[in-house]
Amino acid sequence: AIVGPGGFGAANAGAPKPSFRVYVYEPDEHPALQKLARGAAFCKHNQWGMEIALHDWFLSCPCRTDNPDEADFFFVPHYTACLINHADTFQGCDTKQVCEPTTALFEQVLNESRHYHRTDGGRDHLFVWGSGMGADGPFSSWRQWVPNAIFLMTEPELWNPYLDIVEPSYMPHKDILVPGRLSLEDMQGLTRLSKPLEERPFLGHFIGWPRAPHASVMDPKDCMNASCPLNVRSVLLAMRDTEPDMHVDVDVPYIESFMGLTNSMFCFVPRGKSGWSSRFFQTFFAGCVPVILNDLYEPPFGELLDLPSAMIKWPMTEVKELVTHLRQIRDERAQVLYDLQEAGRALRCWYAWPPSWVEWSWIEVNKSKFNHTCDEWHVKNAYVAVTRLLAPKSTSARHRFFWKGDGFRNS
Repeated sequence: AIVGPGGFGAANAGAPKPSFRVYVYEPDEHPALQKLARGAAFCKHNQWGMEIALHDWFLSCPCRTDNPDEADFFFVPHYTACLINHADTFQGCDTKQVCEPTTALFEQVLNESRHYHRTDGGRDHLFVWGSGMGADGPFSSWRQWVPNAIFLMTEPELWNPYLDIVEPSYMPHKDILVPGRLSLEDMQGLTRLSKPLEERPFLGHFIGWPRAPHASVMDPKDCMNASCPLNVRSVLLAMRDTEPDMHVDVDVPYIESFMGLTNSMFCFVPRGKSGWSSRFFQTFFAGCVPVILNDLYEPPFGELLDLPSAMIKWPMTEVKELVTHLRQIRDERAQVLYDLQEAGRALRCWYAWPPSWVEWSWIEVNKSKFNHTCDEWHVKNAYVAVTRLLAPKSTSARHRFFWKGDGFRNS
C-alpha cells in the first residue's frame, strides 16, 4: 500500500490497508506514563501542543492497531515540553537543567514494557519532543535507552541553558522535524490582518530579547551585545533607532507583534535560546517572507516542500549585507518578493495542526471558517506530512524470524 488516497488514511469499509500500523502505549497500563501524559486539556493549547495533538492523531488514525504483534511502530505519549515549562509540575525540575524526575519515569515505562525489550535500542518506538530542550531535557538518558527510536521534534540543534550538552538529540537519518503548534485563532487572525505587500510600511520585522550563542560556539559572556555578530538578535535590535523602515523592538504586547508581522515585507527569524521558534510558522499566515538567520536551523518538511521558494536563509553574521539585499528586492525586483510570498501562502497549511472533533475550536473548522486560511486543510496539514515521512521508516523485516511453509522447519 502507499501513502495517499490509495493507502494511508483510507478509513472507509473495503479501503486498502494503511501502509503502516501504530500501537499506542496506554497510560492506564503504565503508572509512570500517567504522570508524563497528564494535563492534556491545558497543554494542547500552547506552542508545545503537538505533543498532545499527535497523541490524539495516533489514537484515532486508521493506522492504529491494538495488536502489538502487527505494529510497525509503538507510540509513547507524554506532554513533557508543557509540563517541564511549568516549573512546579516536577519537583526540582525546570528548563534550566535536565529533568531527572521525568527521566526516571521514562526509564520505568520502558523497563516494564515487553514491547521495548523486543527492540534494538527502541528502534520502532516513536516519541514527540515539542520544545527547544529536545529529548535531553525530559529524558537525559535516552542515548542509553532509545538511541534508535524515531523522534518527532521541533528542535534540530541545542538548548542554550544546557551548557554541557553539545550534541543535538535530533539525528537527520532517523528523526522527523515538525512545526510548533499555532492556534486556530492565531492562524485565522494573522490571515485576516495580512496587508497587501504594496501597503506594508516596514521592510523588516523582529520582536524579541537578545540571545548569545550556545556555549559550544563561544563563551556567552563574550557575546552579549551587537558588537558580537553571532548575537544576531542584538544586531537586529540595534537597528531600532537607526533604520526607520525596520519594525524591531525588545518586548511589546502580543497584538503589536501581530501588527508587525502583517505590516512588514520580511520577517527575521534569528536563533534564540535554541534553533526553532513559533515566529517562523506565524510569518507564512501573516503573508510575511521569513528570513532565517540561523546557520544550523533546518525547517520542517524540507523532504516534501520546496522551502527555498518561500523563504530566505542568510548567513547570520552578515546582517548589514542582508538589509541592503532586502531593500534591493523591494525597490528593484518586486516580482521576487511577490513570488516568495505566494510560495509561502501555498505551503503554509502544511504547518497547521487542525483541531480534532473533540475540541471546541472544531466548531470553527466545521463551519468552514478555516477554509479561507487553508482551503485544503483536510489533505494538506502537518499530520499528513508526518505520516508521509513516517511511512518509509516502517519495515516488513521487523520480526526476528520468518519463513515460508506450513509453520515447521527442519532442525
